[in-house]
Amino acid sequence: MNPNHLSNLKEPNRRKSYIVISETNKRPNNEDSFQIFSLSVGNKEIQVLALADGMGGLEFGEEVSRETLRKLSVSLFELLTVNSSINIFPEQEIDLSPPLLSNILYEAIKQTNAHIIKVRKNYPNMAGSTIVVALIVDHVVIVGNLGDSPLFYYRAFSNKVTQITQDHTVAAILERHGMISPEMSRYHHGRNRLQFFVGCEEFPVQRPIYQIDVKSKDLLLLCSDGVSSSLSVGELEDILLLESDLKKIGRTLIKNALARGETDNQTLILWRCLTDSGPNWNGKSFKS
Repeated sequence: MNPNHLSNLKEPNRRKSYIVISETNKRPNNEDSFQIFSLSVGNKEIQVLALADGMGGLEFGEEVSRETLRKLSVSLFELLTVNSSINIFPEQEIDLSPPLLSNILYEAIKQTNAHIIKVRKNYPNMAGSTIVVALIVDHVVIVGNLGDSPLFYYRAFSNKVTQITQDHTVAAILERHGMISPEMSRYHHGRNRLQFFVGCEEFPVQRPIYQIDVKSKDLLLLCSDGVSSSLSVGELEDILLLESDLKKIGRTLIKNALARGETDNQTLILWRCLTDSGPNWNGKSFKS
């Protein structure tokens, strides 16, 4: 990775709490997209981390992942900021409870999916997209996904990594239903075929929405399958145990996936909870 391509987002009085790395790798275009922003709702700040991966083998993968995040962002702004401010007096508190945030995120993903379905009707060979998104309010994280771009949670106290999201590949669904073993899932012909994705006519029966309560020094990793498909949860734990610097962790993840022969685009967002009193907001972006 060329350090000359690193761009800083600086806030001098705060420590950084996230990094982004995005690599085209051996593909002609980078069909991954990412977005990080915050929304002020009442007296709270909601951090939004989002990543999308255009599905390979079809056209306009780069465009559909960008459009997925654009529509998601517009929907979240309307649902969280616009709707919550109509007929609300200044002294009123705005409900940002986890159940409400879960419903809002699910609705935003559904609106995004419906939008991409309409766009794809004008372009029959247009790709769909994966999506994984985290809403962070204080120490509560609401996560949603479609496809196989995962979110992993590293709990610093126990040094354990857990994949919070469920992959929506054919192989992963068969494994969850006990029809194939985890070992078979790694080599199954459906391991790269998505059953559910942004632009799909159907949604999973179980809502793909999850909640995490994070503490100081805990980490979130959102990534495209160009990072996750080559690395096991055990390998992620080993890397996180050896490194504390977010930039070094991200580079090691990319390097190890490349060593396994990964050729797909690789994008990751690493976020760390820095305090016990609320979220932090600063970071660096890396792109080569």
